[in-house]
Amino acid sequence: MKKITAKSQPRRTHSSSKDLIQIILSDHKPLKQLIQVMKSEDATMAKKKKAFEEFAPTLLAHAKPEERTLYVSMKKDHDMSVEGTEGDVEHGLADQLCQELKKTKDHDLFMAKVKVLAEMVEHHIEEEEDKLLPEFRKCSSVEERRTLGEQYLSAQKNFESSEIHRLRLVA
Repeated sequence: MKKITAKSQPRRTHSSSKDLIQIILSDHKPLKQLIQVMKSEDATMAKKKKAFEEFAPTLLAHAKPEERTLYVSMKKDHDMSVEGTEGDVEHGLADQLCQELKKTKDHDLFMAKVKVLAEMVEHHIEEEEDKLLPEFRKCSSVEERRTLGEQYLSAQKNFESSEIHRLRLVA
Protein backbone atom coordinates (compact mmCIF):
# COMPACT_ATOMS: atom_id res chain seq x y z
CA MET A 1 0.00 0.00 0.00
CA LYS A 2 1.36 3.41 -0.97
CA LYS A 3 2.05 5.70 1.95
CA ILE A 4 -0.23 8.72 1.83
CA THR A 5 1.09 11.92 3.30
CA ALA A 6 0.77 15.59 2.56
CA LYS A 7 4.53 15.66 1.97
CA SER A 8 4.14 13.07 -0.79
CA GLN A 9 1.59 15.27 -2.52
CA PRO A 10 2.97 17.21 -5.46
CA ARG A 11 3.57 20.84 -4.55
CA ARG A 12 0.67 22.64 -6.07
CA THR A 13 1.18 25.64 -8.18
CA HIS A 14 -1.97 27.71 -8.14
CA SER A 15 -2.26 30.14 -10.98
CA SER A 16 -3.56 33.59 -10.22
CA SER A 17 -6.61 32.74 -12.34
CA LYS A 18 -7.87 30.26 -9.72
CA ASP A 19 -10.32 31.60 -7.27
CA LEU A 20 -10.16 31.17 -3.53
CA ILE A 21 -12.71 28.38 -3.51
CA GLN A 22 -10.67 26.24 -5.92
CA ILE A 23 -7.55 26.77 -3.83
CA ILE A 24 -9.27 25.87 -0.56
CA LEU A 25 -10.74 22.70 -2.08
CA SER A 26 -7.28 21.73 -3.28
CA ASP A 27 -5.81 22.36 0.19
CA HIS A 28 -8.41 20.09 1.77
CA LYS A 29 -7.24 16.99 -0.14
CA PRO A 30 -4.04 16.15 1.82
CA LEU A 31 -5.82 16.99 5.08
CA LYS A 32 -8.58 14.50 4.25
CA GLN A 33 -6.02 11.77 3.57
CA LEU A 34 -4.29 12.33 6.92
CA ILE A 35 -7.65 12.47 8.72
CA GLN A 36 -8.43 8.95 7.53
CA VAL A 37 -5.28 7.63 9.22
CA MET A 38 -5.85 9.65 12.38
CA LYS A 39 -9.39 8.39 12.90
CA SER A 40 -8.77 4.81 11.77
CA GLU A 41 -9.63 2.13 14.32
CA ASP A 42 -6.89 -0.09 12.87
CA ALA A 43 -3.97 2.36 12.87
CA THR A 44 -1.39 2.07 15.64
CA MET A 45 -0.41 4.96 17.84
CA ALA A 46 2.86 5.22 15.89
CA LYS A 47 0.98 5.56 12.58
CA LYS A 48 -1.45 8.09 14.05
CA LYS A 49 1.37 10.08 15.61
CA LYS A 50 3.24 10.19 12.30
CA ALA A 51 0.07 11.31 10.50
CA PHE A 52 -0.58 13.93 13.18
CA GLU A 53 2.99 15.25 12.93
CA GLU A 54 2.31 16.00 9.29
CA PHE A 55 -1.30 17.03 9.78
CA ALA A 56 -0.68 19.79 12.34
CA PRO A 57 1.63 21.99 10.22
CA THR A 58 -0.39 21.25 7.07
CA LEU A 59 -3.56 22.35 8.85
CA LEU A 60 -1.94 25.54 10.13
CA ALA A 61 -0.57 26.39 6.69
CA HIS A 62 -4.14 26.15 5.41
CA ALA A 63 -6.09 27.60 8.34
CA LYS A 64 -4.16 30.81 8.95
CA PRO A 65 -4.43 32.09 5.35
CA GLU A 66 -8.08 31.00 5.25
CA GLU A 67 -8.79 33.05 8.38
CA ARG A 68 -7.04 36.09 6.87
CA THR A 69 -8.91 35.95 3.58
CA LEU A 70 -12.14 33.94 3.44
CA TYR A 71 -13.29 34.50 7.01
CA VAL A 72 -12.40 38.20 7.00
CA SER A 73 -14.41 38.61 3.79
CA MET A 74 -17.34 36.64 5.18
CA LYS A 75 -17.44 38.65 8.40
CA LYS A 76 -17.81 41.84 6.33
CA ASP A 77 -20.95 40.39 4.72
CA HIS A 78 -23.82 40.59 7.21
CA ASP A 79 -25.43 37.42 5.81
CA MET A 80 -22.25 35.35 6.34
CA SER A 81 -20.70 36.99 9.40
CA VAL A 82 -21.81 34.27 11.83
CA GLU A 83 -20.38 31.55 9.57
CA GLY A 84 -17.06 33.42 9.29
CA THR A 85 -16.88 33.76 13.06
CA GLU A 86 -17.82 30.10 13.49
CA GLY A 87 -14.94 29.13 11.19
CA ASP A 88 -12.52 31.17 13.29
CA VAL A 89 -13.78 29.48 16.48
CA GLU A 90 -13.44 26.00 14.96
CA HIS A 91 -9.91 26.80 13.78
CA GLY A 92 -9.04 28.00 17.28
CA LEU A 93 -10.33 24.78 18.82
CA ALA A 94 -8.39 22.65 16.32
CA ASP A 95 -5.23 24.65 17.04
CA GLN A 96 -5.73 24.22 20.78
CA LEU A 97 -6.18 20.47 20.39
CA CYS A 98 -3.05 20.28 18.19
CA GLN A 99 -1.05 22.05 20.90
CA GLU A 100 -2.37 19.60 23.52
CA LEU A 101 -1.59 16.60 21.33
CA LYS A 102 2.02 17.71 20.88
CA LYS A 103 2.46 17.30 24.66
CA THR A 104 0.34 14.18 25.17
CA LYS A 105 2.37 11.10 26.14
CA ASP A 106 -0.38 8.84 27.49
CA HIS A 107 -1.41 6.26 24.86
CA ASP A 108 -5.15 6.28 25.53
CA LEU A 109 -5.37 10.04 25.83
CA PHE A 110 -3.41 10.55 22.61
CA MET A 111 -5.56 8.03 20.73
CA ALA A 112 -8.75 9.72 21.97
CA LYS A 113 -7.60 13.27 21.25
CA VAL A 114 -6.23 12.52 17.79
CA LYS A 115 -9.53 10.87 16.80
CA VAL A 116 -11.55 13.81 18.14
CA LEU A 117 -9.30 16.24 16.24
CA ALA A 118 -9.67 14.23 13.03
CA GLU A 119 -13.44 14.03 13.34
CA MET A 120 -13.74 17.71 14.24
CA VAL A 121 -11.65 18.87 11.26
CA GLU A 122 -13.39 16.40 8.96
CA HIS A 123 -16.76 17.87 9.98
CA HIS A 124 -15.39 21.40 9.49
CA ILE A 125 -14.15 20.55 5.99
CA GLU A 126 -17.45 18.89 5.04
CA GLU A 127 -19.41 21.89 6.28
CA GLU A 128 -17.18 24.25 4.31
CA GLU A 129 -17.43 22.20 1.13
CA ASP A 130 -21.15 21.43 1.34
CA LYS A 131 -22.55 24.71 2.68
CA LEU A 132 -20.15 27.56 3.30
CA LEU A 133 -18.19 27.63 0.03
CA PRO A 134 -21.26 27.23 -2.21
CA GLU A 135 -22.97 30.05 -0.30
CA PHE A 136 -19.83 32.20 -0.55
CA ARG A 137 -19.75 31.55 -4.31
CA LYS A 138 -23.32 32.95 -4.57
CA CYS A 139 -22.45 36.04 -2.50
CA SER A 140 -19.18 36.91 -4.24
CA SER A 141 -17.96 37.73 -7.72
CA VAL A 142 -15.35 35.81 -9.69
CA GLU A 143 -13.06 38.84 -9.48
CA GLU A 144 -13.41 39.01 -5.69
CA ARG A 145 -12.63 35.29 -5.34
CA ARG A 146 -9.59 35.64 -7.60
CA THR A 147 -8.32 38.59 -5.60
CA LEU A 148 -8.88 36.68 -2.36
CA GLY A 149 -7.16 33.67 -3.94
CA GLU A 150 -4.07 35.78 -4.61
CA GLN A 151 -4.18 37.13 -1.05
CA TYR A 152 -4.57 33.59 0.30
CA LEU A 153 -1.56 32.32 -1.65
CA SER A 154 0.51 35.28 -0.52
CA ALA A 155 -0.51 34.75 3.12
CA GLN A 156 0.23 31.04 2.77
CA LYS A 157 3.66 31.70 1.30
CA ASN A 158 4.46 34.19 4.06
CA PHE A 159 3.18 31.80 6.72
CA GLU A 160 5.18 28.88 5.37
CA SER A 161 8.39 30.87 5.13
CA SER A 162 8.11 32.60 8.52
CA GLU A 163 6.19 30.27 10.82
CA ILE A 164 5.89 26.75 9.52
CA HIS A 165 9.49 25.79 10.23
CA ARG A 166 9.15 27.01 13.81
CA LEU A 167 5.92 25.07 14.28
CA ARG A 168 7.07 21.74 12.81
CA LEU A 169 6.87 18.93 15.27
CA VAL A 170 9.99 17.09 16.30
CA ALA A 171 9.63 13.40 15.60
